[in-house]
Amino acid sequence: MSSNATSDSSSDIQGGEDVVTSKLERREVFEATGAASARITTSSGDVTIGASESNVIEVTLSVKDSSYRRLLDDAVIEFDRHKNALVVRTRTHENFNAIRGFRAAIRRNSWFGSDPDVHIALPEGSSVEVTTASGDTEIIGVLAKATVTSASGNVSVADEVGVLEMKTASGDVTTATVRESLTCHSASGNVRCDGAGASTKIRTASGSVRLSVEVPSEISVRTVSGNVAVTVAQGLEVDVDATSISGRLSSTMPLDGLPGGSPKDAVSISAKTVSGDVKVSSAS
Repeated sequence: MSSNATSDSSSDIQGGEDVVTSKLERREVFEATGAASARITTSSGDVTIGASESNVIEVTLSVKDSSYRRLLDDAVIEFDRHKNALVVRTRTHENFNAIRGFRAAIRRNSWFGSDPDVHIALPEGSSVEVTTASGDTEIIGVLAKATVTSASGNVSVADEVGVLEMKTASGDVTTATVRESLTCHSASGNVRCDGAGASTKIRTASGSVRLSVEVPSEISVRTVSGNVAVTVAQGLEVDVDATSISGRLSSTMPLDGLPGGSPKDAVSISAKTVSGDVKVSSAS
């Protein structure tokens, strides 16, 4: 089985070492020179990204049924060795824009079938951009930046990331520590961050927001009916500007900072909601 990319040594774009482990899986391996960038586009397949100290990039696509085998062949996997850039697309526009391609997809039962699941191993410190309709996205390992756009898929980030940008309609977002900035736009999905960094900006309609803060930071949350809960580490000053039309506002700690305190050592929280509750508490 050949890769969609060319393997000519004179080309920047290369296909990886092609390894066929079963009829339900396609795997390609590349050698990076350090932290890489990866762009993944899929419709309904789940995406799992793992980061480690190795410079080997490994891409594995898998399907649950042999009737979807053709989707593995149609997928695009390309690696630019000079830019250290990986591109993975499980479906291309060319596959489905033409009537011919649509009819072929119907014959293969793959138009409404599941996209391949995507598993990618990257070097630590890499950056990823994931676009999916309904597939879940899971990220394990330390990354410099992650950008995820999803309609209804859930997003889980298990380890520290520098910058995290999310756009989702109804999928839930769960993340560990975000060192620098977290930006999240969600319609009804819940958002939970266990370590908000220097800057956090969340916009949601009805999803709940739960944040844990351990370092000085600026937090801005806007929601219509979702509840907002912020837990602040002991020893940090807090300055809160919170409003709710019909929801409740509560706190277990002073909300206007400490006398003589420096803004650089404080957590600034701006939370505005129509009917949701806002609660600020101190970590035990």
